[in-house]
Amino acid sequence: MIISSKDIITYIEQAEAYYKNNQYQALQTVIDKIQEYVTLLSEPEDFARFYRIYMRYLGVYEEMNMPVLKSYLQALIDCGQVQASDFEYVCSFYKDCEQSVYEDALVRYPYNDSLQLHYAFKLQNEKRYQDAILVLKYLLECYPALTEARFLLWDIQAAQLEHICDADEEADCNELLDLASATHNKTVLKGLQLDERLDLPSQTLANMQVSMWENKSIDNKALWNSEWKHLEITDKTRMLLVDYFQSFMRYDMVSQIIKDPGEPQLPEEDYSNFEAFKIYMQDFANSGWQLAQHYYLRYGDSAYYHTKDRNVLNQCVQQGLTLNPKNPNLFVLKARAFFFVKNYKQTGEAYHDAFRNGLRMSEYLFYLLEVNSRIESWQGILDIVEQFHRRQPTTLKTLFFKARALVKLSRFDEALVVLNEALEDFPLPSHSYAPWLYNLRMIIHMNNQNYTAFFEDMQSEINYYKIGDTDYCSTMNLCVEALLEMSDYKECHKYAIYNHEQGQLAPELYPIFKWICYYDYLPLPEDLAPASEADLVEMPTTFIEFRNNGLIHWILNNFDAAIGNLSQAAHMANNKAFYLKMVASCAEDSFDSAEALSAYKTAKEQAPEASDYKTFFKLYNFYNEENEPKKALETLQHSIQSYPDYTFFDFPRDEYNMMLRSHKMLSQQLEDVDGFTKYNAMFLSKDKPSVQALCDQLTHVKTHFASDDFLLHNILEELSQHDEDFQNEEKELLKKTKSKIRDLHFN
Repeated sequence: MIISSKDIITYIEQAEAYYKNNQYQALQTVIDKIQEYVTLLSEPEDFARFYRIYMRYLGVYEEMNMPVLKSYLQALIDCGQVQASDFEYVCSFYKDCEQSVYEDALVRYPYNDSLQLHYAFKLQNEKRYQDAILVLKYLLECYPALTEARFLLWDIQAAQLEHICDADEEADCNELLDLASATHNKTVLKGLQLDERLDLPSQTLANMQVSMWENKSIDNKALWNSEWKHLEITDKTRMLLVDYFQSFMRYDMVSQIIKDPGEPQLPEEDYSNFEAFKIYMQDFANSGWQLAQHYYLRYGDSAYYHTKDRNVLNQCVQQGLTLNPKNPNLFVLKARAFFFVKNYKQTGEAYHDAFRNGLRMSEYLFYLLEVNSRIESWQGILDIVEQFHRRQPTTLKTLFFKARALVKLSRFDEALVVLNEALEDFPLPSHSYAPWLYNLRMIIHMNNQNYTAFFEDMQSEINYYKIGDTDYCSTMNLCVEALLEMSDYKECHKYAIYNHEQGQLAPELYPIFKWICYYDYLPLPEDLAPASEADLVEMPTTFIEFRNNGLIHWILNNFDAAIGNLSQAAHMANNKAFYLKMVASCAEDSFDSAEALSAYKTAKEQAPEASDYKTFFKLYNFYNEENEPKKALETLQHSIQSYPDYTFFDFPRDEYNMMLRSHKMLSQQLEDVDGFTKYNAMFLSKDKPSVQALCDQLTHVKTHFASDDFLLHNILEELSQHDEDFQNEEKELLKKTKSKIRDLHFN
C-alpha cells in the first residue's frame, strides 16, 4: 500500500477529531500511523499540525514526559509555526515545566493572561511569592476584571505575609503594610499602628484600615470629617477610602475624598530578554495607569449617583477611555451617562461595547434588564432573562424582572408561577426584591379578586418597611383600590385618610376618597377641598381617568356623565362586574331604572362568577317594578341556589321573610296554583300562622278549591281564632260550610 502526504494529512485530521471527542483508542492507533510516515510531509504547516496534536496526545494520554513535550515545542519554534496556545499548553504543567519556557513565552506574549496565570501558579508552587505578586499585579494592571487573578493574588499575598511574620529576621515594615493592607489582616495592621519605622502617611494608612474594618461606615465618615481629611495621605490611601465608602453607596464622601491622580507614566516596551521584561512589569505595575482609570470610574460614579453633574460625568468617561479605550467598566460609565439623559439607544450601544471588551455576561444582561425596564420593553426583558437562565442559575433579581414583565403583559397566570417560585424557594433578607415580589403578587390577587390572599401578601410586604415611609404608604394606596372593589367603604376610608394625613395618598386616589365620603356619609378632612369640576380630566383615555371622572360627576349629580364615564371604565377594568354594579348604583341614584337594570343584567351575564346576593336582589326588584314576574321569579330561584344561607334558610317563616313572600306573590301573579299553595303552606306551618297568610289562603281556596268544603272549613276555623280580624262575612261563610259538611257527610 502506497501512502502519500495527503493520506498523512487525512490521518492528522482524524487525530484532531479523535482528540476533540476524547476517543483514546482510536487516537493512539492513528498517531502510530502518522509517526511511521511523518517524513512524507513537506510543508512546515503540516509538520506543525502533527507536532501540535502529538503534544496534546502526550499531555493527556501518556505519562508526563516534559523533555519530549518541550522538544516538540522547540520543533514548532524551529519551523516558525509556534503559537501562543502552544506555550499555554506546555506552561499549564507548571509543576514540571522549566523556568526557561516561561521566560521565552512571556517575552514573546507579554499580554497573554493565561501564560501569566500559569507562571503565577508555578511561582506559588515554588514559594517564590515576591515574583508571583509582581506577575499578578502586572496582570491585573492589564486586566483588572480578571477575578481569578485577584483571588490568586490574595492567596499569595497572605502566604507571603505569613512567611515574613514567621521568619526570624526583621521584616520590612513597608512590605508588611502593603501585604496586610491587601489581605485586610487586622492583627498585623494593629501592630503597625505604632511602628516608628513607618513614615506618617503610612502610619495613617494603618490606622485608617483598622478603623474601617472595625467601625461602622457612619463612624468612619465622622472620622474623615473630624481628622482624616486634615492628614497627609497617599493616592493609594485615598482610593482605598473611596472604594470603602462607595461600597456603602456613600457617594457624597467619594466626591470629597477623591483627588486627581495625575498622568500615568507608562514605561517604554523596550525589552529583549526576561530580565528586562521583569523591569518592564515592575514599572508598568507602578505606572498609575490603572489607578487613573479607577479614579475616573469612581469620580464618574459619584457624579452619576450623587452630584448629578453631567459635565463631570462626561469628562470622566472621555478622559478614562483616552487612557484605555478598552476598559469595560468605563464603557459602563459611558452607558450611565447616556442613561442619565434618557438616551436609551446610546445606552444600549455603550453596554454592548463594554461586553465586547470583557464585561461579564451576567453583568451585561443585568444592565440590559435596567434599560429594557426603563423603555418598558417587557418582551425584551423576558428574552434577556431567558438568555441569563441558560448560562447562570436563577436569582431573585431575574425572577423579579421576569414576573414584572409578565404582569405588565397581563400574563398573570405565568407571572404567579414565577412569583411563587421566587417567594417559596429563595431566602428573603430585608434588603432584597422580596417586598416588590409580594407587591406584584398582590396586583395579581387583586386582578383575580382574591382579596384574602391579597391582604395576606400585604401583611408580608409591609414587614419589610417602616410604618409611614414611602414604600409602606405606596402599599396602603394599593389597598385603597382593593377595598373600593371589595365595597368595604369604611375600611377604604381608614386607609385613604391615613395616607392623606401622611401626605402620601396618590393623586389618582383622591376622587375615590371624596366619593366614599360622599356615598357612605363618611367625614371628609377639613383640609381637603370638596369635589369640583377642577378634579375632572378633560380628555380621559385610561381606565383610571374614566373611573375618576365618573366618581366626580356622581358627586356633582351629573348622573348622565357619571354613568357614561363609569361604563367606559367598566369596559376597560379587570374587575368589570364591580364597575358595572357601580354604574347600576349611580343609575339608581338618578332614578334611571332602565339603565340600572341594563347594568345589573350585563354584570350577571358577562361576569357570572362575580355575582352576589345583592346583584340578584337588585335584579329582582327591577323585574318586579317592570311587571315581569317570570324573570323576577327566575332571579329569586337563582339566588336561592347560589346563596341559600342569605336568601332562604336563615329567614324566619313569617311575613318578614322577603324571599318566601316574594315567591308566593310571584306565583300568584303567574297563576301558578301549585307554587302559591306550596309557598303559602310554609307560612301556615307555624304554630300560630299570621292572619295575612290565612287570609291569602282563604282567597286562594275560594278561587281554586271552592268545592273542597273541608279545606275551606279549616281555614275559616283558624281565622275565627282571631276575633278582631274575623269579619261577619267570614262568620256566615263558616256557618254555611259547617252546615253543608254536616248535611253531606254526617246525616
